[in-house]
Amino acid sequence: MNVIELIKSDHRKVESLFSEIEKTEDSKKRQVLFDQIYTELTLHAKVEELTLYPSMRDYDETHDMVDEAEEEHTEAKELLEEIKSMSPSDPNFPAKIEELKEAVQHHVEEEENEILPSVSDSMDEQEMKELAKEFKEAKSKLEKETSAAS
Repeated sequence: MNVIELIKSDHRKVESLFSEIEKTEDSKKRQVLFDQIYTELTLHAKVEELTLYPSMRDYDETHDMVDEAEEEHTEAKELLEEIKSMSPSDPNFPAKIEELKEAVQHHVEEEENEILPSVSDSMDEQEMKELAKEFKEAKSKLEKETSAAS
């Protein structure tokens, strides 16, 4: 599996979690689902920032895309922290989840329609497999650190 496939797999997982959280009225289930969304998005952003984005800066075709992607990560992180401080029973909770979902969808669409095709054009298959290995290792390390901290 190359890095593009790994990233798209993460995107599908988060989309599924958003779909689930939108369907539930139960506050406890909302909290569990939000915690999963929080963890997945936080890990995904950190891993991209540690592996993919530095590699992208090495290529003229993708260098300039990194700044915007990082700005979108910052926006999502701010929304995640705002929602984290809310109660799932708060009447504004669903609207904030929707705002986060829309921000993430925008980022995913740009990443999948612009960034990843440019990465694919810039790197050969071996480079993408190496990057996938780094991506998996970084994610595994961060998951262990996150679970140890909880």
